Amino acid sequence: MAIATPLLVPSFSSKGFPDLQAILAATERVIDSAILVSAYDYHHRHLSGDVDFAEAIILDSGGYESGTDLDLSEVAGAPHVPLSWTRTQHAETVTGWNSSRPTIIVSYDHHLDRVSLATQIERARADIPSGGLLFSELLLKPEAVGSAYLDIARIVAVATELVTFDAVGVTEKEIGDTVLARMVNIAKLRMALNKAGGEGTPIHVFGSLDTISTPLYQIAGADVFDGLTWLRYAFDEGLTIYRQNYAAQKLGLDLSPDLLSVTTWFNNYRYLQDLQLQMCAFAESGDFSAFRHNASLFAGAWEQLSSTRET
Repeated sequence: MAIATPLLVPSFSSKGFPDLQAILAATERVIDSAILVSAYDYHHRHLSGDVDFAEAIILDSGGYESGTDLDLSEVAGAPHVPLSWTRTQHAETVTGWNSSRPTIIVSYDHHLDRVSLATQIERARADIPSGGLLFSELLLKPEAVGSAYLDIARIVAVATELVTFDAVGVTEKEIGDTVLARMVNIAKLRMALNKAGGEGTPIHVFGSLDTISTPLYQIAGADVFDGLTWLRYAFDEGLTIYRQNYAAQKLGLDLSPDLLSVTTWFNNYRYLQDLQLQMCAFAESGDFSAFRHNASLFAGAWEQLSSTRET
């Protein structure tokens, strides 16, 4: 079964959202596309039951929940106290996964378990079950504890190994230190995969779901985008904004916090669906006018990316 891209994926995580099961129950009424949930959350029973309302499922590595680092869209909140998360626990969870929906299983991650690129590939092949509606995704991670970024030169050198997986993942935070550096490195990875025969191998950028970064990384060559931003902020007219300001502008000054949350989530999901259609139109035409908002920004970013790659 093929899963069409570009694909914008609402994510769910217990990190920052302790009432995760309730959030999923509230939003499943409108979601009918792909979603991302964490193997960590299923193992520790922050989530239970099936999610067969989704078109497809990405079963994430657990690396985000097992650590205390913040992603780029996150603001400091209540301290997160991670529970144990081992390769064995991950393997038990993904091996026992049973769903009627196509599931992309992401390779194990923990911020204190850093291994060589070769070992990451070997582990992913050994740990991820295959067959039926299961697909494999290799999440690329820095090779040494304390390393902040991926070594893109080492990664592209083993592109022929990467294309044996159904998808290749990187985190937004680790693919580069600036937006342009991330775009350049995504472009390098895209070209290396294509050269290795992986034109159809999607690049998944974890933590990159918003109104501006998502199209920018698509322009660079990425295909799948997920994140928790849709639960934290509001999407409106090409911007990702503070929810209370969105409420004051569009929903009213007296909206209760619970109703504000649910209304914003529903509206954000519809926004993502519309943005995905715009991105599909751009992928087909290459015409930046396919984007209803920020078209000139995206066109300028493409020119800057092109000039950077040529130097």
